Amino acid sequence: MKNRFVIAAFASVVFLGASSASAFAADMGNMSNMGKSDSAGKVAHGIGVIKDIDTKQNTVILAHQPIKELNWSAMTMAFKVSDEKLLRGVNVGDQVAFDLKGGGMSPVVTAIRPIR
Repeated sequence: MKNRFVIAAFASVVFLGASSASAFAADMGNMSNMGKSDSAGKVAHGIGVIKDIDTKQNTVILAHQPIKELNWSAMTMAFKVSDEKLLRGVNVGDQVAFDLKGGGMSPVVTAIRPIR
């Protein structure tokens, strides 16, 4: 009886581990198109909520909606800001519209304005 219990417990652990790995892979599946954009010189537009502002590093963390021009799904990420003055008119928690310029995985925020 103990052997059956041990075998059942082991099988459960193996099954849970395998299903967790596949669930993680499924969550990452929406990132396959990130950075595959031909918009290196174009401006992309986004809507998001400011989660953090770092004026020393000149960065802002945004939880943004999908950005069609970059083929990005909704996510939270940090962005460099082209001019520190852009961060003066916004606060953590603000819903904002923003512009990004530059392609690949590191576009820079070139405009940011609160949505009131």
